Amino acid sequence: MSLIGGNLEKKEIGLALGVSGTYKNTEIDKTTGHLRLTQIDVDSTENPIYAAEGSWTSDVINLGDIFNSYEKVFTTNTMNGSSSFAVLTRVSDNSVHWSDWLPIAMDGTIQSEMKQYIQVRIDLFAGFVSDVFVIAKGDFEANPYVKEHSKMVGDYVIPKLTSNTSSQTGLAFSETIYSTTYAAWKAFSGIDNSESYVTKSGVIEGILGFYFNNKIRINKYKVRSMAGAYLSSMPKNWMIEGSLNTTDGINGTWIELDKRLNQSWSTNNTDKEYEFFNNKKYRSYRIKWTANNGHASYTGIGALNFYQPSESTLSLKRDYVFNMNNDSTWLEAGSIHRQQITRSPWISIDRLDVKRQ
Repeated sequence: MSLIGGNLEKKEIGLALGVSGTYKNTEIDKTTGHLRLTQIDVDSTENPIYAAEGSWTSDVINLGDIFNSYEKVFTTNTMNGSSSFAVLTRVSDNSVHWSDWLPIAMDGTIQSEMKQYIQVRIDLFAGFVSDVFVIAKGDFEANPYVKEHSKMVGDYVIPKLTSNTSSQTGLAFSETIYSTTYAAWKAFSGIDNSESYVTKSGVIEGILGFYFNNKIRINKYKVRSMAGAYLSSMPKNWMIEGSLNTTDGINGTWIELDKRLNQSWSTNNTDKEYEFFNNKKYRSYRIKWTANNGHASYTGIGALNFYQPSESTLSLKRDYVFNMNNDSTWLEAGSIHRQQITRSPWISIDRLDVKRQ
């Protein structure tokens, strides 16, 4: 049985072939035990994409000294969609010198002449069973039919602040402050030596972050050590969290995105970058720490910023709707570009969200 274009094809073999043999872009399904094309990729919604074509060749079958006729290869056969298959046999007197491969007849009858040794080969060809355009993840990496355009270059996105609310991008927030001299915005001021954020005296744990007016995705951040003799006040253990519904940086629901333990600095005004996986956009991000590097009175951060990764637009050269008459020629470049693409305008595809314009 082969899974092609999302449909199943069931084929029962009259000869006792077993599952051993030579596989080329085919495999035995672990659940059903049937032959199918090999899965080579997944599409944007994690559905499987299978090889364009493949084959399976049986081991040599020794019919022994007594054989008068062959059984038909197929006793039942169910086809779906535009996928196809071919079954061929070859024979030999000594299992060394073989005849040419011959296809079986329409009714499953073996056309090869009677000899002691026989092999069966099944060729499977993927077909298209609908006009739904499916993009495989592998096609995003390299494909002559896809062009990639830079939509946004990645960068640290919190601008230099002069107050908690000085930017149209959003606002800075913290849970406590030592004084207005060490307010939350000081960690986003862009000044290396004298500016920093510090918690209220006597408070070690804390929160520092930024509320964005528009949801963004981040996958990296940097933390800068303080100036002067304050390295022991830097956070040691923390989490990076994101929220969609906070209004002040403290309330709302927060999702943990990254966690770090036992972090320390040996030099002043030094940035450390931390990268993590995140495929969602949030409105607010914050660092929430539970311990510092030993300072008994407060915790401070020299600077903090969040990195928004680059985004690209992939443009297909042609919109694609499968048509068996117009798209009859197979191409080898890319699992979604097996047919000639000859019609319709361009479409754009976002790397994270496949969609038509």
